[in-house]
Amino acid sequence: MNLYHVYRISYCVLRMFYARRITLDASRSRITFGLFVIFMVCWLQNALAGDSNSAQEWVSIFNGKDLTDWDGDPRFWSVADGAIRGQTTLGNLPLRNTFLIWRGDMLRDFVLKIKFRIRNGNSGIQYRSSEFDKWRVCGYQAEVENNPGKVGFLYHEAGRGWLVNVGDFMLIDKDGQKTVVSKVADKDELIKAGYYKEKDWNEYTIIAQGNHIVHYLNGYQTIELIDNDRLANPDDPQDRKGAARQGILALQIHIGPPMLVEFKDIYIKHLEPKFDDAILLFNGKDLTPDRVGGWQVKSSKKQSYWVVGTAKISGENPKLLVNEGGVGEMINLVTQQGESVDIYSKEKFGDCRIELQLMIPQGSNSGIYVMGEYEIQVLDSYGRTTLGQGDMGAIYGAAPPLVNACKEPGQWQKFIIEFQAPRFDANGNKLENAKFLKVELNGQLLHENVEMTGPTRGGVTSEEAPIGPLMFQGNHGPVALRNIILKPILK
Repeated sequence: MNLYHVYRISYCVLRMFYARRITLDASRSRITFGLFVIFMVCWLQNALAGDSNSAQEWVSIFNGKDLTDWDGDPRFWSVADGAIRGQTTLGNLPLRNTFLIWRGDMLRDFVLKIKFRIRNGNSGIQYRSSEFDKWRVCGYQAEVENNPGKVGFLYHEAGRGWLVNVGDFMLIDKDGQKTVVSKVADKDELIKAGYYKEKDWNEYTIIAQGNHIVHYLNGYQTIELIDNDRLANPDDPQDRKGAARQGILALQIHIGPPMLVEFKDIYIKHLEPKFDDAILLFNGKDLTPDRVGGWQVKSSKKQSYWVVGTAKISGENPKLLVNEGGVGEMINLVTQQGESVDIYSKEKFGDCRIELQLMIPQGSNSGIYVMGEYEIQVLDSYGRTTLGQGDMGAIYGAAPPLVNACKEPGQWQKFIIEFQAPRFDANGNKLENAKFLKVELNGQLLHENVEMTGPTRGGVTSEEAPIGPLMFQGNHGPVALRNIILKPILK
């Protein structure tokens, strides 16, 4: 039992109540409804306590009083007003960058939440890092400084240097070559939106799973990285120029003029290994089918309106997209239903997690076909209060979304889909149905554990199989897609 199921049951009972299928005379209705609400609150608490454990997964690693489990140069680090304070003065400056190290545990796959306030100077949050000398650290660093447009980027302290600028999606290959694949956000729009509050408290959320790293600052995504570089040897403190899958957490004081930085409300959630390494399905450059990670259209290429570039809603017609050139996005420039064709990945997969961003213009219609056969609907449903099986995020023809998480046309939206492929025996007989384990849109849960008795019409083959490609519907309406990631679910 989880929140999704409790919500569904509560919704059905309330509808029965108001439809008077449960008959109550007027004098008793208010009392009965009050008792019902109390019952549902208690039930919800019990159901979630026995299943989710989400609150218990977060571990506070700073007690707000002293530096228990933290280790650093006492000349620079202290606790004041419930926060860790790193401070230097003209008469007390470090000779090199120095760090306060959390000795409580190693970080592997995790989510970190941490608040910081910096008055002046430069600092950073180290993770999956290593200590190569006393209070000296190398490794991944989330930038901390009073500089909108730079704070939020990813650096590799004492190693590979700059990694990912604010707004970028970066791929580092096995040879250490860095390629900006696309954007996660527009840097200027982030600054305009106030993603960083100067000389005030800000909150980082850092997620690291396998080769995949994401930074959020005050809820705004600032960077994303798939790091396929060689792994540095964690037992060799001088091996600093490689990727890391584990390491320490530390806070930085940077050499230079006097500075003051503070940290508080530090929470870690350790993640159990659930997925294999992230695979980038679209390289941001081309849709060539004859390469690893390529794409192909369902019918004639001559009918295809799919291009690579950067998309924007047309200034002449809000129902259309235009291509402003460049790279990074897969765009379908169809102008009316029936034009263009579906497009699907050359790579095939089974159980997996899919993450992607998409953008649609006003009134547009498309679809995400997992394994090429099971559709998550893409539709401009912004502002709708009544949702059906054809609205944004619906499992088409099977289940409406739990909530309307659709953004306005022209805004980038993020889907996360976890999927279990159908199971077959050695003779090809189906043993288990396919299942959408979880579907999220823009951070909101839409579906959980929804079985599919068969494929959605309009798929690649209209047949079920243990593996299949990822397909995007192309013959309905314009759509742009970017940052398409697949993570196989570990067996």
